[in-house]
This record gives sequence, structure tokens and C-alpha cells, in this order.
Amino acid sequence: MYDLIIVGGGLAGITAAIYAARKEMNFIIISPEFGGEIANTPYVENWPGEKHIGGMELAQKYFEHMKSLNVNIVEDIVTEIKKEGEKFVVKTYEKTFESKTVIWATGSKYRELKVPGEEKFKGRGVTYCSTCDGPLFKGKTVAVVGAGNNGLTSAIYMSEIAEKVYLINKNPIIKGDAILAEKLINNKKVEIIHNARIKEIRGEKLVTGITIITPEGEKNINLQGVIVNVGYTPITEPIKNLVHLDPSGYVSVDAKKMTHVPGFFAAGDVVNNPYKQLVISASDGCTAALGAYDYLSSR
Repeated sequence: MYDLIIVGGGLAGITAAIYAARKEMNFIIISPEFGGEIANTPYVENWPGEKHIGGMELAQKYFEHMKSLNVNIVEDIVTEIKKEGEKFVVKTYEKTFESKTVIWATGSKYRELKVPGEEKFKGRGVTYCSTCDGPLFKGKTVAVVGAGNNGLTSAIYMSEIAEKVYLINKNPIIKGDAILAEKLINNKKVEIIHNARIKEIRGEKLVTGITIITPEGEKNINLQGVIVNVGYTPITEPIKNLVHLDPSGYVSVDAKKMTHVPGFFAAGDVVNNPYKQLVISASDGCTAALGAYDYLSSR
């Protein structure tokens, strides 16, 4: 039986693993892949010590840091977790593990628009990752939906590739960081449309346009790509019957990141932090690992 099982290979999970290794805990970390959503970000400019770094490069750096500590890595997907007495039983597609504590750090998945045409044209003009699929739209016209930091970063990146970028913002003003917004406002290749929502994504075999709703009425825009950056949904399906989730589906935790289930911790984007930032996910992972260590030490 392990002291700890960490589920999730993003920054929260990797940070938890680094701290658990430093505490010489007997643990494993389970994830089908490592790096987290930051690996899909074109660049990062708010990580302490790095003024400007590619998201993939940064993700690789903290993954290599974890590997240097000889962490036991299990590349698999957790399908179910149960608590049996004082232990947790963690099932994956391939094996079953037992542990005294668990840190759930699976992060979140892209939130969808839920509009006509979105599902039909996934992979045929609709994408949620500008880093992954942006080069497919070189010299074309695209819309980036969402004006938070993720959307702004995508729009900046796409303005270097596409011929024209529409930034669709549901709010009257941009709510992302001003330093990012300023890079778009004076960009001649970018047109920002405020108070707008996507009504429909149109096309035949591939995307050919969108219909948006604005205070002035409906408007059709011809384009070839739609990049959706409207937030995330926490990944909690395997634990939804084990822990308390808040009305938004996030895991409820205390100051040490422990849930109402003794020994079960959560960290990163599955927790309802008011700000979705890398440094906060790292802090969560650290806190959860130290919390799990203290929990075991007190028993």
C-alpha cells in the first residue's frame, strides 16, 4: 500500500509529486500524459524567473524536474476511487492500487459553446487549442471566442499566423489582463467585437462562417476557423460520489486542500480558486502534498 497516490499530470500534480518526493513518501503519480493545459499555451509571461517562455517548454521543464527525483510514474487513466475503511482503492484501466491518501489534481477540460455546428465541425474548423491547431489556419480568417487571458493569448498568437482575426467578446469590455489587451487593440489584423455571442457555426464539409448576435442584431462572418477559449470544466467524474462538489462542480477543500473525506485532497483547477493561474496551481500542489504528509504523520 502506498502512502499517497497523486492523480493528474499538470502543474498541481507535478508540484505535489516534487514535494512528496522531498518528504520521501512512498507514492505514485497517475496520468495518461504530463504537462497540463499550459503545454497548449503559445507562451507564458507571468512565471517567476521566466520573462517569456513557450508553454510546452515550461511544461517540459517541470516534468523533467519531477523525473529527476525518481518519481514512480504510472501512465494510465483513473476510472474510479473508493474508500474502504482507512484505505483508498484507486482503479485504472489496467490496474488497481491502494493508498492511505490521495491528491486529486486532474485539472479541467475545455468548456464548449453548446451552439449549433460546434459538435459537427470539431476537427474541421472548430478547435479549442490555438497552439495545437493554429498553424492549420495560416493565411486564413479565424474567430477567437472568449476575451479572458486564454482567449487574448490565442488571438495574439493567431494574429501572427492568420490573415484576419475576429475576437468575439461577450462582455462590453475585455476582462483579461490589460497588458495582453493592449497588444490586440492596435493590431490591424485583429477586429474586436464586444457584446457578442456565437449563435451558430456554419459550413458544409468544413467551417465557412459564424453567425453572431450583437445589440445591433445578427451578423454573419465568413471565416475558416473558430478557436473556442471560454473557460474550463473541472474533471471530477470518477470522484463525484466520493467528495463534496460545489454548485459549479469544483471540489470543496479546507486550507490544507483536504476534502470532507479524511485523507482525500484536491489541488489545482479542480478546486474553485478565484483565479486560474500557474502559480496558484503550484501552490495548491505544494499545500496538498504537505497536507497529506502532516495527515499521515498525525496518525
